Amino acid sequence: MNSSLSTDTVQLGQPAQKLKSYEIERVDEETGALVTESKFLYLEGHPREYRFNGQNGQFNLYGERILTDSIGKPITEFSFQPIAYRIFEDTLFTRSEREVWAEFFFIDADHCVASLMFNNTSVSELYRMMQPVFYERKTLCDLIITIKPEKVTSKMDSGKSWYIARFSYRSGEIENVRQYRDFARDHHL
Repeated sequence: MNSSLSTDTVQLGQPAQKLKSYEIERVDEETGALVTESKFLYLEGHPREYRFNGQNGQFNLYGERILTDSIGKPITEFSFQPIAYRIFEDTLFTRSEREVWAEFFFIDADHCVASLMFNNTSVSELYRMMQPVFYERKTLCDLIITIKPEKVTSKMDSGKSWYIARFSYRSGEIENVRQYRDFARDHHL
C-alpha cells in the first residue's frame, strides 16, 4: 500500500536526493537520521470525506460533524483548490437510478487529502463554471473554487425545496498548483 505516511531516511552528512515539490526533510528525534516525508497526509483510497448536504445546504465531515466558522455557526461557503477531479455517471449510495457525479480531491487546512462529491443540478452548475475556465486554457486544478449553497424550490411542487451548489473561482497559487500536480501524479487518488 502506497501511503504518504511512509518516510525515507538518509544518514546525516550524506548527500540527500532532490526533494519533490511536496516533500520536506526533518531530523528524526530518536535516530538522528534525516527523514524525507510528504507535506500531505493520505491513506491511499481513503481520503478525508467532506460532504455537501443538499437537504439543508450544510457542509460536513464524514456526514457527522457540521463545518462551522470561528463562532460556531455553520459555514455559508466552502473553498478549496483541487488536486484532481472526475465527473462520471453511476448508481451510488443505494440510489436506484444512474446520476451524474463530480468528485473533487483537495488538500484541506490540516494538510490531509480530502474529497467532496456533488450530483445532478450541482454538476450542471459546475459545468456552467467550467466553460469559461476551459476557454481561458486552464483546468479546475489551476483554481481555488468556492461553493455557496443556494436554496431552490421545485417548479412542480412549491412545497419541495433543496439546496444546490453554486460555484465561483479565482486563480490558485502557482506554487500550490505545482505541488498538488506533482502529488496527484505520484499517488493513486
